[in-house]
Amino acid sequence: MERKDAQHIKSIIKEYLSQNRDLDHKMLENRVVRSWEKVIGKTVARATTNIYVYQGTLYLSINSSVMRNELLMLKDKIMQALNEEVGHQIVTAIVIR
Repeated sequence: MERKDAQHIKSIIKEYLSQNRDLDHKMLENRVVRSWEKVIGKTVARATTNIYVYQGTLYLSINSSVMRNELLMLKDKIMQALNEEVGHQIVTAIVIR
């Protein structure tokens, strides 16, 4: 028996996510957090704790004051790099503690 209306699971998931924007946005926020090490590097990523995105703002804690100051000066570049990595304008601000 041959199915005439078979779809790939990828297209089904994409359609579901397009209908559920909140879920899609949460997945993109999760991708931002997962991309942190790739964008910023292993050394800084190891010093980063408590990283999350809430309402377009990336919150993170850095346990080194020197690294924190460097990141504060580079916030705009970091924000741009993270958004480029996920392919969407997700991060609109960064709060470094």
